[in-house]
Amino acid sequence: MNEILPGLHHWRVVWPGIWSLESYFLQTETGSVIVDPIESSGLDLIDATTDIQAVIVTVGWHERSSRLFGKRTRTPVFVPELDLCMLEDLDSRKVYRDGDILPGELRAIGTPGLTRGENVLLSRTNGGTLFVGDCLGTTAKWAPDGMPLGGHPNGHPIPKDTLSHLLDLEFVNLCPGHGDPILGNGKQKLIELFQSGKSTSTGPQSVTYFPLHDI
Repeated sequence: MNEILPGLHHWRVVWPGIWSLESYFLQTETGSVIVDPIESSGLDLIDATTDIQAVIVTVGWHERSSRLFGKRTRTPVFVPELDLCMLEDLDSRKVYRDGDILPGELRAIGTPGLTRGENVLLSRTNGGTLFVGDCLGTTAKWAPDGMPLGGHPNGHPIPKDTLSHLLDLEFVNLCPGHGDPILGNGKQKLIELFQSGKSTSTGPQSVTYFPLHDI
C-alpha cells in the first residue's frame, strides 16, 4: 500500500491477463474509511489505525473482501441500496443512496449504468478526490488504444451521456476501481474524454440485467 496523496493510500491486486483491482484507504480529520477493499499483504497501516469508521463499496460488483475488512476493523460495511440484490453476503450491511453523506464526509453521487445502484464518492480532501468505482477506468478494458481514461464499455460506453453531471463536482483527483489513479488533473481528463466523443461500447448497458422493481 502506497500513500499517493496526503492521507490517501492505494493498493492493487492484479488478476493476471485480466486487469488490476484498486482499493483505497482514506484518512481524514473526521475519521478513516476503506473504499472497495480486496485482501492483500502490506496493509499494516489499516491494522494499526484506530479511527476507521466504515468500509464503503461503490458498486455491487465490488463486494470483494468488504465483509472481511468490516470484521477486521469492527466497522459497518456500506453498500448501494439498489445493488443489495447482487451481494453474496448480506450480514451487517448498511445501505446508502445518491446524495447521502457517508463516514469520512464522503458524498455519494449516483451513476447508474453498469448497475442501478452504482455510485461515485466525493471527498473534499486534497483539492477534491473522486472515487469512481467501475464507471470510469484507466486500464485497457475501459481505456483501449492508449486512451488515458474511458467509461465502462457496458455501463457507460458513451461517458458524456451518462456521467456529465460529474463535472458539477469540485475535484482534481480521480481514483478508479481499475487502473492507475489520475492525480491533479482528473477533472481535466474527464472533460477531454467527454469532448472526444469516444465510445468503448461492446454491447448494451448492463443495467438492464437487474430487476427493475424497488428493493
